[in-house]
Amino acid sequence: MSQKFSDEEIVNLTVSDLLENSNLPGPRGNLELLYQFAHFGTPDQVVACLSLDVQGKAIHNSPEEFGVMCGVVRTCMVKKDRLQELIIELRGYANHSSWRVREAVCIGLQEVAKVLGTAQIYDAIKGWSRGSDFEKRTFVATLCEPALLKDSASNVKILDALNEITQGFEGIETKLNDGQTSLRKALGYCFSVAIVHEPEYGKAIFENLLQRTLDKDANKHILWVIKENLKKNRLVKLDAQWVERMMNSI
Repeated sequence: MSQKFSDEEIVNLTVSDLLENSNLPGPRGNLELLYQFAHFGTPDQVVACLSLDVQGKAIHNSPEEFGVMCGVVRTCMVKKDRLQELIIELRGYANHSSWRVREAVCIGLQEVAKVLGTAQIYDAIKGWSRGSDFEKRTFVATLCEPALLKDSASNVKILDALNEITQGFEGIETKLNDGQTSLRKALGYCFSVAIVHEPEYGKAIFENLLQRTLDKDANKHILWVIKENLKKNRLVKLDAQWVERMMNSI
């Protein structure tokens, strides 16, 4: 069982302490410790954590994987006032072979957005919406967080980006690669999160996406994204009749 630490104790932890309390291998890393480290980790700790990411070494579901996650999220907070520099540094981690390390990028950017605002993070990572599939996935998963969807102008931009990214599956009828699969999975729930926070615009854009898809011979991957979102209870609570009408159109 992992040990509990106070915020004040975090600065005195060694990397060995972090690894010992990572909860990995296992189904879930120690997220409480991860969030604490995001705000209280020291520069020396960050360097030591990131040095665990040795090229060619498999770290999946290992304590070392958690250590790298800690380094990534703390880097985000330390460099939050140097966003351009931060985004350049994060790009490699957004494309990392470890899904947990990729998720750490999202967590770190979400923590920064709580300080700087969603609009700044949207502008900082907008280029990722047209980058690799893993970068697109990071863009989507970072911004479609309920706590960040408070500003209508940003919500509309995020929905427009989701629409564009989803349409990128047009013409793809073969089996998806790892990046495409990860992106599609994120789109399968993120759209509904954004719609709930901007219902009128979100429902209209989702209706147009469905009609466009049906008009273009119903791409199976886009239909999967649409169906998965319509299954989400948050949309049923928002407008059950609309959900039923959309499902009956497919």
